[in-house]
Amino acid sequence: MAHTALYFLALLSLSTASSWAKLSAMPVDVLGFWRLFVAALVVLLITRFKKTSLKWPRQQGLWVIASGVFFFLHLFTYKYAAKTTTIANTMIIFATNPVWSSAGATLFFAEKITPRLLFSYSLAFLGLLVMFYPQINLSAGFNTGDLSAVLSAFLYAAYMLTGKKARLHTDNSCYAFYVYGVCAFLFLLSSFTLDHPLTGYSTISWVAVAGLVLIPTLLGHMSLTYLVNHMSLTVMTCGKLIEPIFAAIIAYFLFSEHLTWTSWVAFLFTVISVFVLFEKDLRQVLKKM
Repeated sequence: MAHTALYFLALLSLSTASSWAKLSAMPVDVLGFWRLFVAALVVLLITRFKKTSLKWPRQQGLWVIASGVFFFLHLFTYKYAAKTTTIANTMIIFATNPVWSSAGATLFFAEKITPRLLFSYSLAFLGLLVMFYPQINLSAGFNTGDLSAVLSAFLYAAYMLTGKKARLHTDNSCYAFYVYGVCAFLFLLSSFTLDHPLTGYSTISWVAVAGLVLIPTLLGHMSLTYLVNHMSLTVMTCGKLIEPIFAAIIAYFLFSEHLTWTSWVAFLFTVISVFVLFEKDLRQVLKKM
């Protein structure tokens, strides 16, 4: 039950990422560099305080590097998709990531795809479709932004799968430090390539960096990488489909973004899908009340 509670806390934390990014005036590559670089430094300070070793994991080293590369590519392609196609297209297409994750988890970790999981995924996907359908635009055909969203979904699945493999014999703090370091380095190379300055931004942009580091990165992603050894990867990726709903509600309170009736219908579908997915845990909570 504790793992389920941590999982939902991680999802709620990840849902704030778009709001923090909206506050920042930094280019995507610069924001990505500072977010992951500072996160790596925070993990380093925590491990020094706890006197935990950050020795390079030789046995799982290649998996750690691969996970960092896939994480960077996922973030970059997702941002590219959001800029070159509609947000609705991006969200709906990216929602296919549980398909790739489930296929990989079945192939490499022998995880079973149950009828309950398929039903829950269908409900959650239907909720997203209801929410974003009025904004979906396929009149111009399947453009590069749409293809980038598909690629981002695949890369996110690859990041989770390689992360699960790396975490089999690697401490979570050690894994997070090196993955964030690899990702920050790649974002730094991108900023040099695109000739974007790393400094000279507004105070609110640095506040956004701090928010991204503390909440979606450390509390969100780091919690998920801890949980990959304790929960089904297929279930975790399916549950992530409630993130856009959380993000829309947060944006409503922070930026007064309008919530239509389709948002509430989508929220209802995702609540039901989560209930179906975590029904056993919810029953345990009710019994203790």
